[in-house]
Amino acid sequence: MKTLLCSVALSLLFAQGLHAQSGIDIIPKPQEINRGAGQFLLNPQTTLSFKNCDVKDVSLFVEQLRKVTHYPLNVRKQASNSIEFRLDPKLTTPNDEGYQLEVSNRGVVVTAKSSHGLFNATQSLRQLLPTAFEGSNPTKEISWNIPAVKIKDYPRYHWRGYMKDVSRTFFDVKTVKKYLDVMALYKMNIFHWHLTDDQGWRIEIKKYPKLTMENATVFHRTEKQPAERSGFYTQEQIKEVVQYARERNITIVPEIDVPGHSWPTILAYPELGVNKNSYPNHIFPFVSSWGYWGNQFTPNTLDPTKEFTYEFLNNVFTEIANLFPGSYIHFGGDEVRHDLWEKEAHVQDFMKQHQIKDVKALQSYFVQRVSDIIVQKGKKPIGWNDILADAENLPKSTGIMSWLGEEAIKEATKDGFKAVATPASHLYFDITQADRNDGTMTDLAYPQINSLKRVYEFDPSAGLSPAEDQLVLGVQGNMWTALAQDIKDLNVQNFPRLLAVAEIGWAAKSAKDYTAFSHRLDANLPRLDSMRIDYYRPGGYIAGSWGPNDIKETYSFLTFDVSRKIYDNGRAQAGFFFVEGKNFLEIDAVQLLQDGHVIAEDGHHALADKFRGTNKIKPFYYNFTVTNYNPQSKYEIKARVRGAGGVDSKGNFTFNLSPNRPFDKIEKK
Repeated sequence: MKTLLCSVALSLLFAQGLHAQSGIDIIPKPQEINRGAGQFLLNPQTTLSFKNCDVKDVSLFVEQLRKVTHYPLNVRKQASNSIEFRLDPKLTTPNDEGYQLEVSNRGVVVTAKSSHGLFNATQSLRQLLPTAFEGSNPTKEISWNIPAVKIKDYPRYHWRGYMKDVSRTFFDVKTVKKYLDVMALYKMNIFHWHLTDDQGWRIEIKKYPKLTMENATVFHRTEKQPAERSGFYTQEQIKEVVQYARERNITIVPEIDVPGHSWPTILAYPELGVNKNSYPNHIFPFVSSWGYWGNQFTPNTLDPTKEFTYEFLNNVFTEIANLFPGSYIHFGGDEVRHDLWEKEAHVQDFMKQHQIKDVKALQSYFVQRVSDIIVQKGKKPIGWNDILADAENLPKSTGIMSWLGEEAIKEATKDGFKAVATPASHLYFDITQADRNDGTMTDLAYPQINSLKRVYEFDPSAGLSPAEDQLVLGVQGNMWTALAQDIKDLNVQNFPRLLAVAEIGWAAKSAKDYTAFSHRLDANLPRLDSMRIDYYRPGGYIAGSWGPNDIKETYSFLTFDVSRKIYDNGRAQAGFFFVEGKNFLEIDAVQLLQDGHVIAEDGHHALADKFRGTNKIKPFYYNFTVTNYNPQSKYEIKARVRGAGGVDSKGNFTFNLSPNRPFDKIEKK
């Protein structure tokens, strides 16, 4: 009986503890949080005050708060009904990003060591306010209340990053800024900008204007790619984004990927190549690589033996260093085809002359030269962990981005290198997050499922000694855009997984709890809705299914109502994913109907089979354009199909619309 009573008492205490923190749904989870009684209610008489700081230190928060509340929020010290911001260098937090936040029914007090801490505190305040804070035109009837709470908070890691690949698919400045907004909200502070790769050079370099000519920046007309997927950023646009990021406590790490993944560079300046291969003389989407080259890797690299290569890189990195004020410059170094070097007589002669034993050592020679160039610019070099192939000759000042599995973090830190944990096994967002047959634009060449739970439970320090753990700079989620080329698809791949990465980088290891995180995430999804950001929902893009009773061995029609999936003008895609059975589904043209009338048709012939590779465009996808959307209309997909050799076939029908105006409308729940 005593045991039972103790258990009941403990259960009650646990329940009270949960209740005490109910309504506090901050992501990432604060280090210390204690819920108080009551709340602070903003009103037209609420004021702002500052001690050892100024309104400019929290200007973004204040401007938005004034905009959505329609309150003046005058700067004036008063005993109550005030939000006070203080800078205190003696605040007891482990780093400069920490802060304390106290909310009572009398007001709000924010204390931090630095402006970085003040900014982080405002993001917590932002999440404590109603989700309408994120809107552009909220109603005046909203009650702007903040729950009473005491928070002491600081990050676990300094590097809390997200990488966007804008080479495989180009995204405009507006899209980049939107991602910086969301990163700031969840206290992520490193934006890794993958600016060059085989699919395009995306940044203006004044000294080398050919880098931004059409054949290096625009997908060839035969690829029939929408125009917005090609392009480059001018230096003025780069400066604009850098400033925008700085205002949001975000440092940009630019990447110029060399010596592999340099196809557009070689097209622009063929003399940089290790050989004379320049076919085709244009850039093209990733999935077309196999058609041109038989694989995904370029048949040419920068020549590591030519002084002109290093002169070129010195000039490029000079301009890059001047544009980006952050400490690090990323130089890639991954997936270099060393076999191309082994085939070139002049490379072999160079290796003999310089007593370089093999091509791995030659890569280290290249890395050393490039690292020295970057250091001479006052920056720190960082590259993908492929460059560790000859670790003993690699400069210890070189940072390592560990992507080739969890063990890559150990591999880097045991040899004394600082590392960013970003393993594809957990933190690549182009990989499926739930169901390989849900129609989302994922790289199905990867066998694993990078589920939200798998992402959240990743620990960068797993298996590391204390000394090795000290070398972990932080954590980063990566988004490669070979397949997710439309912004909606990009968002669905990134969210909500990016919020899990934010919590890995910030919260204490001992405090992580997936169930609790899931509850807080549910409370945050309406905030993403307010920001007009789509995210993954159970089922992905599945909009229907077929089975043996729905098809025949001769051609007949399958019809699916997609009215709820069409909510604006834009590009639409229907998919037929065979799941199980003895017979595949043969498809002979698909139509999109509006109120019974055909408004678009894709007439190609295809087979819904087991193919899930990346080496070609999936033929069981059908594409349409919605031009005159009518919310009162009924929309249907009508497909002419048959069971190939029988009707023992089951599969998913998927449908997705990518609106013409991103971040304007989101899919209905």
